[in-house]
Amino acid sequence: MKQCSQCHPGGEAGLGPAINNKPLPGFLINLQVRQGFGAMPAFSKGRVTDDELADVIAYLKALRRHGE
Repeated sequence: MKQCSQCHPGGEAGLGPAINNKPLPGFLINLQVRQGFGAMPAFSKGRVTDDELADVIAYLKALRRHGE
């Protein structure tokens, strides 16, 4: 919530696209968060720790499974 909801409110589209239904593999989500892409800024390990990012990726994958 602290880092993502400003652009992806509730995982839905806002300033950025929806992230709760993207079929990206975890390593690509990690890459996009760490490197940034397009309008999305990069998030350093100081801003989002590796453990926090792993939790976000697991949460997004769980949302996908729940939506099937």
